[in-house]
Amino acid sequence: MSELFNKFSGPIARLSHRADDSSPAHNFRLWKNDQKHLECFYAPFERVNTSAKIVLIGITPGRTQMNRALNAAAKSVKVGVNIDEAVSEVKRIGSFSGSMRPNIVNTLNKLGYQKRLGIHDSSELWSTENNLVNFCSLLKYPVFIRGKDYNGNPNPFKVSELERLLIDGFAKDLQSIPPTAELVPLGDFVASVISELDRRNLVPQKITRFEGEIVAPPHPSGANAESISLLLSNTYPEKSQYLESKYREYLSKRSWEKRANGKPQPEEKYKAARASRWESMLFVRKAYGINT
Repeated sequence: MSELFNKFSGPIARLSHRADDSSPAHNFRLWKNDQKHLECFYAPFERVNTSAKIVLIGITPGRTQMNRALNAAAKSVKVGVNIDEAVSEVKRIGSFSGSMRPNIVNTLNKLGYQKRLGIHDSSELWSTENNLVNFCSLLKYPVFIRGKDYNGNPNPFKVSELERLLIDGFAKDLQSIPPTAELVPLGDFVASVISELDRRNLVPQKITRFEGEIVAPPHPSGANAESISLLLSNTYPEKSQYLESKYREYLSKRSWEKRANGKPQPEEKYKAARASRWESMLFVRKAYGINT
């Protein structure tokens, strides 16, 4: 493990079991930026699969991943188990776990990665074919803004601490992964960051591009359910019919009544948001040769 792990091995050994939703422990804090309301904490995510053929990239390890990694490391230190193996197992089990797992598996299958990798199903990346994948984040260590998972704002290239994590962490790790591996950025924000790193000649791996742009499949979180549904659709809906159908569905659910102002979005604004997702997923489907 790294020098950082050696630095924190004592506190890790003294850790009691942490729940998935436990707040970050202050004695594991790496840095704090009061002006931007950002904090970064140590968790043992240094291990890189140097034989990976596919690299799945999120933004930052979330609270659950952080706590599970610390629990695994603490157990390893106490009983003498190999720490690299323990944390690797946590990454295998915890990466895109829960309701996200079917979403990412179905997405990868729809895009044809099981065929590219020569396996039967993308779910095998979490089991028998785990040696083919590297699960990672742009920001190697957990970053929080106002106590919540960092989501891309503020721009990481405009905050020195975040940029340092990108360059000294993520970009450096890419150098140890074969250039024949393919990077899969999950979400437009991740794609935009990789695009900038690529412009700086810091990305040696393959990236799917279409019409000159890096292609970003949707992140498998529940917030992207609409995009995932569009991507997985057997027959892509006609745009105007889709917008009208979604708007009628929105009106029938009356979800705005739960909000403070108690008013529905203007039809034009609501349909514009749906149109953006429709166009974004159409772009991804075309890039991967999925019938539209």
